[in-house]
Amino acid sequence: MRIGFSSSCAIGLAIALTLGGVSTVKAQQTDSTRRTTTRRNTARRTTRSSQRIPISKDRNTSTGEVAAQPAPAPTPTVNQDSIAAAERARQDSIAAAERARQDSVARVEQMRRDSIAAAERRRQDSIAAVERARQDSIARADSIARAEALALRLRRWAGGPYIGIAGGLSMPMGDIKSAGSNSGGYSNGWNVTVPIGWDFSNTPFGIRVDGSFDRLGARNFNTNFNAPDATVYSGNADLKLRVPLGRTWSRFYVIGGATASKFTGYYTNFANVNAPTTQQTFSNASWKWGWNAGGGFNFNFGRMTGLFVESRYISVSPDAQTGFPYGEAKFVPIILGIQF
Repeated sequence: MRIGFSSSCAIGLAIALTLGGVSTVKAQQTDSTRRTTTRRNTARRTTRSSQRIPISKDRNTSTGEVAAQPAPAPTPTVNQDSIAAAERARQDSIAAAERARQDSVARVEQMRRDSIAAAERRRQDSIAAVERARQDSIARADSIARAEALALRLRRWAGGPYIGIAGGLSMPMGDIKSAGSNSGGYSNGWNVTVPIGWDFSNTPFGIRVDGSFDRLGARNFNTNFNAPDATVYSGNADLKLRVPLGRTWSRFYVIGGATASKFTGYYTNFANVNAPTTQQTFSNASWKWGWNAGGGFNFNFGRMTGLFVESRYISVSPDAQTGFPYGEAKFVPIILGIQF
C-alpha cells in the first residue's frame, strides 16, 4: 500500500510541477510579447520606420517548450504603383524600340522598293527612248525611202511638154543616090529638126510631132549637067516609148509614126538635056506619105531639159516624074539637139 501511495504522490507532484512550469512559460511569453508590441508601437510612433520585424513562435511538440525564433532580415516595403509604373515604362520603352525598329525596317524596305522602282523607271525610260529612237529611225528611213522612190519615179517617169531644136547630117539611101538620065542623083546633106512633144507622167509613153528640113547634095550624071540640090520638107507624127536609165533623168527612147514630105528643087523641064529648066517649088509640089522609125537618147539635166541625139529612117513614096524619077525616096537624118 505504501509503495502504491508513494507512486501516486510522485505522479501527482510531477503533474503539479509540469502545470506550474507551463503557466510560468505562458506568463513570460505574454509579457515578452507585450513588451515587444509596446516597443514596436513606440518605435512606430517615434521613428515611423517603414520596416516591420516579424516575430515567430515555435512550439516544441516533443518537449512541450515554446522557443522564440530569430527575427528574419527586414524586408523593405515596395510601392506597388511604382513597380507598375516602372513596368509600364519598361514595356513602353520596349514597344517604342520595337516600333522604331519596325519603322527603320519599313524605311529601309521602302527605300529599297523606291530604288528598285526608280531603277525600273529608268530602265523603262531607256527602253522607251531606244524604241522611240528606233521608231524615229524607221520612220526617217521609210520617209527617206519613200522620198527616194518618189524622186526615182519622178526621174524615171517624169513627163510634161517640151520643145527643142536639133541639126545634123542627112544621108540619102537607095535609088536616089544613083545618078541617071534626067537626074544627077543625091549625096549627103544636112538637116534641121524642131521637135514638139509631150511625155506622159508615170508612164513610158509620149507623143511627138516635128517639122524637119533636109537638103540633099546634087550629083551630076554628065559633065555638061549641073543638077540642083534637092530640098525635102517633112512633117512627122510619132509615138514615143521611153526606157529609163538607172536612177537618172536620162533615158533611151524609140520613136515611130507617119511622115508627109514635099520634094523640091529639082528640074522638071529637060527639053534641053544639057540645060534643064523649071525647078520644082514648094507651092507646086504635093505632099507624099511615108513612114519613119528610129530612136535616140536623152541626156537630161532635169525634168525635161537636156541634150538628145537621134537617128531615124524615113521612107516616102513620091510620084516618079521627070527630074525626080524615083518611086521611093529614103533618107536617114542623124541629129544632135537640145530640148526644154
